Amino acid sequence: MTNSPTISSLLTTQALAENGRSQLSVGLQLSNGQQFWANCVVVAAASRQEATASFDRAQAVETVQQRVRPLWQDQPATQFRPLAQQLAQLVVPFSYRQIVQPTPKPQLAPGTLSRRSLISGFMAEDAPLPEPSEELLIVERPLHPALQYGLTVVLLQAVAQVNKLSIAALVAKEYELALPETAVPLQIPLNDDAIQTAQTILTTDVAALGYTTGKNEYKAALGAKGERLQRHIRQIAAWLPTVADDFQPALHLDLGGSLGNLFENDSGKLLGALYGLEHAAKPYQLQVQNSAWLDGREAQLAHLRKLNSYLTMRQMTLKLVADAWVDSAADAKLFANPEICQMIHIELPRLGNLEAGITAVSHSLSQNQQVILSGETTPLTSHIGFVTRPTQLSGPPQLHYNVMQQLLAAVSHRGKRE
Repeated sequence: MTNSPTISSLLTTQALAENGRSQLSVGLQLSNGQQFWANCVVVAAASRQEATASFDRAQAVETVQQRVRPLWQDQPATQFRPLAQQLAQLVVPFSYRQIVQPTPKPQLAPGTLSRRSLISGFMAEDAPLPEPSEELLIVERPLHPALQYGLTVVLLQAVAQVNKLSIAALVAKEYELALPETAVPLQIPLNDDAIQTAQTILTTDVAALGYTTGKNEYKAALGAKGERLQRHIRQIAAWLPTVADDFQPALHLDLGGSLGNLFENDSGKLLGALYGLEHAAKPYQLQVQNSAWLDGREAQLAHLRKLNSYLTMRQMTLKLVADAWVDSAADAKLFANPEICQMIHIELPRLGNLEAGITAVSHSLSQNQQVILSGETTPLTSHIGFVTRPTQLSGPPQLHYNVMQQLLAAVSHRGKRE
């Protein structure tokens, strides 16, 4: 594309998140003066609990100006993937402080005195213990996913604008995907507001209702053996026929590891609890996310594999949804395995770079793995979901439905012109 705008600058500023906390916002300015902005959304991830993986806003600003701006500046804003891939490969220094506990003095054998003790006498016993010290450490690491997310969002917006395409059309073009003629089925929260909003589209566009149990006080929420949750699911199954005729949604339970906590991650006991939940949900399909949350990715994979084999032996129809430890495209590839689970949840901001999120969805679907896609409450998530075709697009019904209807109208209009 001749005489196309180039990237002239990258900007940063402080923004206010919905929860009232401050967050970093990044901007991309083109040579024609157009600006595009996005927030760097920090999402909790199981694999990013260490100090070396934390997000430091001041260092992120410095990284944008000293490392990313020289990488992208004066590059034509005509293609998304090459620049997003450059960003994914970038490794930068990250500094953090660590508390170092004092090294304890070696203990003498009982009944012995050191030469210093003999000289200083018993007053030495009153000497204060050394205080913990703080040291500055520096590691090399890829850009934090929150920063990669914000930067690739503004990049995707800018490239779409330069190409005079919608974000959905640009993603379809660069990833060789077809522009669809139907909307993606929705997963919406199981609450009165969401169901009331989606009342007219429940039977046509809503595939699942999502319910999340609290991670705290899980015994009160689940019951001593999970019986309270079973009773609640049974009540939901009895109530659903009154919501709308012919409404047959799946019930999606995000347990946040609470069932595993209740049964100490015992696969046999978990199987029994899941069997009870499946029967309580009948005739509705049950999707269970994070029934247990293990301490590492490999442990999580092994747990799901074992639990899934139990479900197969019992001929259960419940679908296990992988979510915990799915924090990167590489993680998604490992979990996208029918021996591990039936569905995988991909959260765009958690994976960071949109290149990673889009390719993770495509790879999972290529492995015949069902995908639940979620992200920020913005049209961009709707656009990406519309064209990548996950099994379910999770989020507020009004936003996703309206955006996808607009995209369908545009596809239809384009088809008539051609």
